[in-house]
Amino acid sequence: MFVFALGIVAAILSQKLPLPTHRNSPWEIAGFVALGVLVGGKKVSLNSLRTNEEAVSMSLGFAVTFASMLRLGPGLAVIIAVASCLSSCVFPKRQRVHQLIFNVALSAVEALVGGLVFTLLNGGTLDMQLNFQNCLRTFLAVACSSLSFFLVNTFGVAVMLALFTGEKLLDVWKENFKWTAPSYFASACVGGLAMLLFNGSALAVLLFILPVAYWVYQSFVTYIARAEDRQRHIEELQVKQAQLSDLYLATIKSLALAIDAKDQYTHQHIIRVQRYAVAVAIEMGLEGGDLEGVRTGALLHDIGKLGVPEYVLLKPGPLTPEEYEKVKKHPEIGAAILDPVEFPWPVLPVVRHHHERWDGTGYPDGLAGENIPLTARIMAVADVYDAVTSTRSYRQAWTHERAVELIRREAGSHFDPVVVESFLKVIDRVVNEMASEGVGPLVLKHAVSTAVESKAIQAAKHISRASTELWALYEVAQSLSSSLGIKHTAELVVRKIEEIYPGATCVFFLWDADVRILTADSAFGVNRDFFVNARTVGEESPSLKAIENNTPFFGAFDPADLMLDSVASGLWTPPKTALIVPVCCEGRPIGTINLYHPSEDAFSDYDRQLLELIGERAASALYNGILFDRTRGDSLSDPLTGVYNLRFLTNHVDSLCDSDYAEANESVFALLCLDLDSFKPINDGFGHAKGDAVLRDAARLFTEVVGTAGIVARYGGDEFVVVLDGANQAEAEEMTRRLQEAIETYDPQLHHRRLGQLRLGVSVGSACYPSDGKDCASLLSAADHRMYSMKTERKLQPLAKPSEPAGERENVLPGLERPRAGR
Repeated sequence: MFVFALGIVAAILSQKLPLPTHRNSPWEIAGFVALGVLVGGKKVSLNSLRTNEEAVSMSLGFAVTFASMLRLGPGLAVIIAVASCLSSCVFPKRQRVHQLIFNVALSAVEALVGGLVFTLLNGGTLDMQLNFQNCLRTFLAVACSSLSFFLVNTFGVAVMLALFTGEKLLDVWKENFKWTAPSYFASACVGGLAMLLFNGSALAVLLFILPVAYWVYQSFVTYIARAEDRQRHIEELQVKQAQLSDLYLATIKSLALAIDAKDQYTHQHIIRVQRYAVAVAIEMGLEGGDLEGVRTGALLHDIGKLGVPEYVLLKPGPLTPEEYEKVKKHPEIGAAILDPVEFPWPVLPVVRHHHERWDGTGYPDGLAGENIPLTARIMAVADVYDAVTSTRSYRQAWTHERAVELIRREAGSHFDPVVVESFLKVIDRVVNEMASEGVGPLVLKHAVSTAVESKAIQAAKHISRASTELWALYEVAQSLSSSLGIKHTAELVVRKIEEIYPGATCVFFLWDADVRILTADSAFGVNRDFFVNARTVGEESPSLKAIENNTPFFGAFDPADLMLDSVASGLWTPPKTALIVPVCCEGRPIGTINLYHPSEDAFSDYDRQLLELIGERAASALYNGILFDRTRGDSLSDPLTGVYNLRFLTNHVDSLCDSDYAEANESVFALLCLDLDSFKPINDGFGHAKGDAVLRDAARLFTEVVGTAGIVARYGGDEFVVVLDGANQAEAEEMTRRLQEAIETYDPQLHHRRLGQLRLGVSVGSACYPSDGKDCASLLSAADHRMYSMKTERKLQPLAKPSEPAGERENVLPGLERPRAGR
């Protein structure tokens, strides 16, 4: 609008000011107007490679406008300039209204300014003489007038273009207009020369100007065309270079992903490290080659692990000092591998020095402080952060908060403090962005990534899965060789299977042939809490058919297969696919390995074959675990009564008396010693077989009364011990009463010819931890003493009256008591 207003003012002033003019015939004025309109459409594009909105062109009408100013005066020159500009704005392609208004107004302004400058410097007249003095004055006036034309026109358009593109004014002017100055001066000189030579003939002036102007126009067209061809060629080369660069990086990335995928514990490590490192580098202002060095170095920083033995890289546990020394060689190996490659960016420093430490204690060269390349210092922070937030065989992944605290704490010792500062500024944003894509440390273990995966990443996943499967089989074989109980063995198997199939539920069901039921022994993965105590129901259970027919099941999940736990606080993810493989050892069914997944068609025949292979490898260890548990149970239980034996009792009480455990749990418990009364007549009168049956019944009664409140153990002979968890003296006395009632109401259905119907009693003594003792021996001694005191009192009680029924009589005969078992 400002330029439009200036154009209106210029048009008015050109007609109102007393400007010099020649006496001209109408046909002469018409000839200039017609020529201006004719050549106005002849334009040369100055930046044709820009968009239409940004394109700038120069019209040939300037030469005619300048000549008309010298011949007809500034007033008519403004009219001719406007007419020529209108022609250029509508032909050959109509411009938008705002562009047309701007160009026409600017033409009026530049014509008026140029005319005023010329008349002022030419002595206020249009006369041009060939004598030296007047010629010099005229030349100066023509030069300054053309300069004013050039500056008003080019800076006016440059301002508009700068506002539109957001570029700097001087940069726009230099790039698009500075080089056009000679054309303005040349056109002005041609017009001035024509006026000097043909001052009296307008026709001669026009005839002189036209061929020169056309020659200038064609020269410019040819020059611009060649310049555009060169620019286009340069841009094509740049595009090809960018494509080659992208291809270069894509090749590096694909190879690096394939190498990275071989390590199951660091899969996708390089992609995450690259993201962290590039974000830090940008925050620190790195650009160009340094930034590309970080980007490429992140992909290749662990390439040297190709030279580290796989048994070291894949070892399921901490490394020995000798193994760690092998790992420390990988930066040197990586730098040596990449040394023949002439990278256009500083990649080798990242690969060789990303394990150097700020305090100089790193490897391989022991560099310290700023002697470590900046790109390697950035990589060190990113590498450690991803390492601690990733799961390893010997530890679980750290939380984001814990990892950030480690990085902050190690600033100035392990890491460059300046790099750490930049890392802390960007890491929260980066990991949240990654989490929204389904990747990174803030994502739940079983969450499904929403990021679109390239074919290279998918191929890397296949490599990783193959490596993981092979290593899982190796770990199963190695670990099962040292496993003992069925619980530990089953947990190891299902945990390794769940690692192969993230997002699935893996359950091992133990087979009970007596009741034909499969019961969950171990579960991991999605819905774990629901499957912990699951069991099969019904004759049509797919799991039951799989174990009985020794045939795998592969298909849709059957909700009627299992009876699951109800977990109030749990989040149930409905399974859609099931894979069930029976596990047998030498023809003996052991159980099943069940896999469930929330996606349809989650498993294939390959998965079935792999699971069967794992089941075959694990079958012997699982069976040995069952046998071990049975043997261990036998070693810790009394073979006659089935309750715990003295060995278990001693270990159990000692563990409860352990000072650390007792202090941590504020533990108290009671120990009760039990001795059956009137047991000897049964062995003497009815034989030891009947006595053994009575001991088994007594053990069963004691176990039923104690229930889950504690344990029952046989101490020896007819003596038992009860340990009550968390019980005080009052609760111990209440349990004593209940135990005595249970035995006194028990009828062994034995009739002695002299003693009549036999009935049993039990003497009980109790001791409480820690008031009566702080170890097993002292507690047993205190309880034993009190039990003897009760037994003595019971022996001294009068015999039951003859009128009492035999079944109600308590036969406690001192002379018939059996000696106490040795201890």
